[in-house]
Amino acid sequence: MTTWKTIASSTTTPKEVKTRAPATVAASPCTAAKITVETVAMLPTDRTRTTVGVGEKVKLTYSLGSATWTVSKGTLTSATGQTVTFEAPDQAATVTIKATGGGCTCTLTFTVIEPTGVVMERQPGKGIQHTNGIPSVGIRTVIFLEPDTVSFQFIQISEDDCPGVVTGYFVGTPLDGIRHGSHGAGTWVPVGPTIAGKGSRVVANDTAQSGHCNFGTPYSNGTFDWAIPWKFRVGGGADKVFATVHQRFTIDAAGDMTVSKAGASGAAKLTDPTSTY
Repeated sequence: MTTWKTIASSTTTPKEVKTRAPATVAASPCTAAKITVETVAMLPTDRTRTTVGVGEKVKLTYSLGSATWTVSKGTLTSATGQTVTFEAPDQAATVTIKATGGGCTCTLTFTVIEPTGVVMERQPGKGIQHTNGIPSVGIRTVIFLEPDTVSFQFIQISEDDCPGVVTGYFVGTPLDGIRHGSHGAGTWVPVGPTIAGKGSRVVANDTAQSGHCNFGTPYSNGTFDWAIPWKFRVGGGADKVFATVHQRFTIDAAGDMTVSKAGASGAAKLTDPTSTY
């Protein structure tokens, strides 16, 4: 008789492996906090820039609503609110502005620059000032403050006094040592918008005129020069010299004359017909 042995078997069922989704971390509200910039001056065209001219005004807006504002230099129209206006100081500086609101703080840095130079051009449509038969020359110019990357329309400029320095034909004449003080110095004039490639245009024209230089014949080579200090100020604040502009005249043995000032120039021969600017 045959005996069969029964062997029990078992089946192993794989366990289900479960993974846990990473926890979701809520974004900090401060990631949305920022200060937006809009210069009051329409030109230069980049109105979001943080390099500005002395006295320039900039509208600042805090993205999270009302804030408390502080500024290291210059002034703000208000210490609280969502939007305030920053007025740059009257001298070159690095300025830090902070806005605190909604549990967050934002910091913004401005670079404030002063005018660096004066450039002039002959006024379009104007000729040369000259009297026939008399050594004389004159030009009328338009004026720009450099650089053209900011606006200087919130400042005023003025020429200061200086003595005339002469050589050759002009030595011992009424021009020898004559001061600029009674010839346009000391008048404060405003500055207008920035012209690309030139600078902020001064809201006034300039004249550089020799007057009649018939100090006797024979004529000979000579020069006359005013090294004129140029100053700026913001509002009624302190003034500061930022450039020296040479107004220079020359004469030669023929009685012909030239004039130059900050890049603008003109010339008149003794025999040229009488003309005006």
